[in-house]
Amino acid sequence: MFDLLVVSDCVLDIYYRVRRLPIRAYDLVVASEPVLSPGGACSVAVIASRLGLKVAVIDKLGNDPFSIPLINMLNNANVYTGFIKRMNGSYTTISNNIIDELGRHAFLGYVGAGAHLTPSDIDEQVVKSSKAVFISGFNIAYSSDVKEALIKVIKVSSDNGVMMFLDPGPAAGSVRELITLIKPPGVLLLNSDEAKALYGLGLRDAVKAMRRSGGNFIIKLGSGGALLVNNGNVKRCPAHKVKHVLTTIGAGDAFDAAYITGLLRGLSSYEACRLANYVASLRLNVLSTMDMPDMSDLVTQWIKGPSDAN
Repeated sequence: MFDLLVVSDCVLDIYYRVRRLPIRAYDLVVASEPVLSPGGACSVAVIASRLGLKVAVIDKLGNDPFSIPLINMLNNANVYTGFIKRMNGSYTTISNNIIDELGRHAFLGYVGAGAHLTPSDIDEQVVKSSKAVFISGFNIAYSSDVKEALIKVIKVSSDNGVMMFLDPGPAAGSVRELITLIKPPGVLLLNSDEAKALYGLGLRDAVKAMRRSGGNFIIKLGSGGALLVNNGNVKRCPAHKVKHVLTTIGAGDAFDAAYITGLLRGLSSYEACRLANYVASLRLNVLSTMDMPDMSDLVTQWIKGPSDAN
């Protein structure tokens, strides 16, 4: 039914640009006009759709005014929203993202209805009929219900040959139980801080632990590119050079979406990683995920040669 099913952590991002951070107590700061964007895992959904995948989302939003622009943006991006439930008496999860002229950022957010996702909200048939599933572990830190829902998704995917991708986000230290359920060719996507938190080790020792596990891992290193840890082997794929950075927020989501798309379209893990670094570099120059260009032909161009895609 769908190329990619995205589960949990659908957020409304609201971006504000200020002259500089930090903002101190009693400061009066006037920001630029706010910019709205799908955030969290729904950023992954939008970019995967821009890359030509057929994408759907399972999550809960509040039955509130904030859910309306979020759902509208997803629909405009051709992401299927029919599995999203709106919850009375709860707010949509929001992240207020404040960015200064140096590209530094701060967050002020609220964890809303998404923390109430339960196993009963997961339609097993939808999971079974998808080619791949992406789950964000962010809400695991706030809800045992979400953890049980995601365990259900992983088990159904594993039992039915659906490729699984997990980005634990800041909850990396809380997802060890889930990681043991994800077997190759499933992939765990983390940044360097999350890789260290996952094992409670420094990065070098965390990579050694990943190699010993025999699993598939991607460690996103920003301007340092990314490390592929596959079946005990480690390989670095280079970052794409950029001249200007508006914000780094959402670059990891763009990487995830492009890496998944590359694998589903037949690229090797290394070439999918190179593609992902390129798409992440595009995300550095826009505030809203909705401003990402149509990239439905990008993988085809990439197969011809990455230089043709740039």
